[in-house]
Amino acid sequence: MPKKKILLFSDWFYPGFMAGGPIQSSFNLINHLKDYYDFSVITRDTDYTDSVPYRDIKSDCWTILPNGMRVYYFSEKNLSYPNMAKLIQGEEFDIAYLNSMYSPRFTIMPLFILHKLGKQVILAPRGMLAPTAIAIKSWKKKPFLLWIRNSKMIKNMKFHAASEHEAEHIRQAFGKKVEIRLAPNLPGKMELPVSVEKRKEPGSVNLINVARVSPEKNLHYAIEALQQVKGRVKFDIYGPVYDYPYWEKCKELLLKLPANIEAEYFGPISKDAIPNAMKDIHFLLMPTQGENFGHTILEAMVCGCPPIISDRTPWIGLEPLKAGFDLPLDEQQQFEEVLNRVVNMDSDEFAKWSEGTRAFAANFINNPKLLEQSVTIFI
Repeated sequence: MPKKKILLFSDWFYPGFMAGGPIQSSFNLINHLKDYYDFSVITRDTDYTDSVPYRDIKSDCWTILPNGMRVYYFSEKNLSYPNMAKLIQGEEFDIAYLNSMYSPRFTIMPLFILHKLGKQVILAPRGMLAPTAIAIKSWKKKPFLLWIRNSKMIKNMKFHAASEHEAEHIRQAFGKKVEIRLAPNLPGKMELPVSVEKRKEPGSVNLINVARVSPEKNLHYAIEALQQVKGRVKFDIYGPVYDYPYWEKCKELLLKLPANIEAEYFGPISKDAIPNAMKDIHFLLMPTQGENFGHTILEAMVCGCPPIISDRTPWIGLEPLKAGFDLPLDEQQQFEEVLNRVVNMDSDEFAKWSEGTRAFAANFINNPKLLEQSVTIFI
């Protein structure tokens, strides 16, 4: 029986990395399901915030990447409705998969074209229907969601929810009758290192934050919590700046940190460079306001770095397993207490937490149900 053909639309795709999770989610989905489905990707030829096309990538034509993925990279000058329509109409495919909720060019524009063609659509909101996400520029998002809900397009649409929480957010936005395919986001194909040994002196700790600099990632909250920490703290910050006024606010807070807190911003980081950046790191500090998945959290766990995160991600119930801390954001004092606690850990105690974290990651990565659930998205 021939494999179903899936046409995937995404604002940004490999080799890009600046857009973070959505790139990893779609890349991992294709990488894991390539034996079950034939994927083709339509995207743009630049990374997020970049205007220079990717090196060694041909624009405005179908390209087979070294990893075997088939991708069409639109140049900015050719990314128009007529060209998108011509490209879609020239493809033979069974299902269209939209890797975003609000993208004007890779969700809204394809939706019109696909509706005219009567094609089945699966839309992955990627956490963009969470109340905290809708609250940002809600004056634009709420009318759009209402329009989709009341349009004829909804009849040919299904939704991919990465969690029960996201499934509920989808129902709140589009009604209880919409069809939802529930499947957690897939991790990247990775092998856990045999062991991770890191020295940890009581009275000091190395922390890292890897996330885009924007209000929903809550970097300012992390900086504020660090102001109450005793002992030596090294805090490495990575990620592209999405919101420059917000980054200015964070920089002002960084300047107010006491002398025992050494914080440094390193800018964007590619996925391949994250393990090296974490080799001497003890804990991930990322009090995000919400995550659909949180690829960085899993990558930190693989590297033996327990996460100190909010309870608004799929990664919960960590502390009893010595796999990290998931804390309520309305209790900043708990973050401060945990940070002081990890500062005072010695090497033996930290080793137990590091191994507990790696064991948690291994159980997740090796869970066969993850792949089984993802296969059902397109059935």
